[in-house]
Amino acid sequence: MKLVHQYNYNMNANKNLIEICQYFSEILGPSSEVILHNAKTGEIEWINEGALSKRNIGDKSKIAILKLINSKCINENTNRIVGALNVSEPDRLIRTNNLMIRDDDGKVLYCLSINQDVSGFAQIEPFIKNLFAQQSKINLNFDQIGDNEDIEDIMVNIILEETKHADIYKLNSKEAKLNILKRLSARGVFKVRQSVPKVCEILEIAQPTLYKYLKQIEQAQE
Repeated sequence: MKLVHQYNYNMNANKNLIEICQYFSEILGPSSEVILHNAKTGEIEWINEGALSKRNIGDKSKIAILKLINSKCINENTNRIVGALNVSEPDRLIRTNNLMIRDDDGKVLYCLSINQDVSGFAQIEPFIKNLFAQQSKINLNFDQIGDNEDIEDIMVNIILEETKHADIYKLNSKEAKLNILKRLSARGVFKVRQSVPKVCEILEIAQPTLYKYLKQIEQAQE
C-alpha cells in the first residue's frame, strides 16, 4: 500500500519546488520547518504542518529581510547561507539555512528556508563542532578598516547577525524594534551614514522615528 502525504500549498507555486519542500520536510522530521517564500511578495507559498514558527500558508515575511539575505549571498558570491545559529526563545537554539532560487537572468524568485531546532544537540556540542560553528562577531572599528573593505558589507553582516537575536520575521512591535536598535547602536552601526536607510528599510520605520527611538535608548541609558 502506497503512503501518500497530503499538504496544503499555494496552487500558484512552482509544483517542482513544492515537491522538493515536501521531500526535505519528510527527511528532517518534526524538529525542522521547511518554508518556501515568494521573493517578490514575501508570501509563504509552502510550509510544513506544525512548523516551529507557527506560521501558515499565506503569511508574509518581510521583503526587506529577504532582500538583505539576498544581498549577503551576492556579496559572498553564493546562493545560500547555511548553518546560522540564533535563539528564537529562551533555551531554544535554531539553525537557519536559506537558498535563493533564481531565474536564468539571476532574478530571485523564491527563498527556500530550512530551520532546525538543534537545542538537544547543545549537550554534545564538543562532538559536533562543525554543526555549531558560529561566525565570530564583527567589530566595527574604523581605524582598522582597510582601503579595500566594503563598509556597507560589514554593516550588512552586523545587521544580519544582530537580527538573529529576535524573530526576524516578526519585528512589528515597538519593543522588538527598540531591542534591535539598541544592539545595533552598541555595535557602532549608526556611525556609518548609509546604515540609517538600510535599518529603516528592514524595520519598516521612517528615519524620524528611528532617530526618536535612538534618543529614547540614549535617555534610558543615562
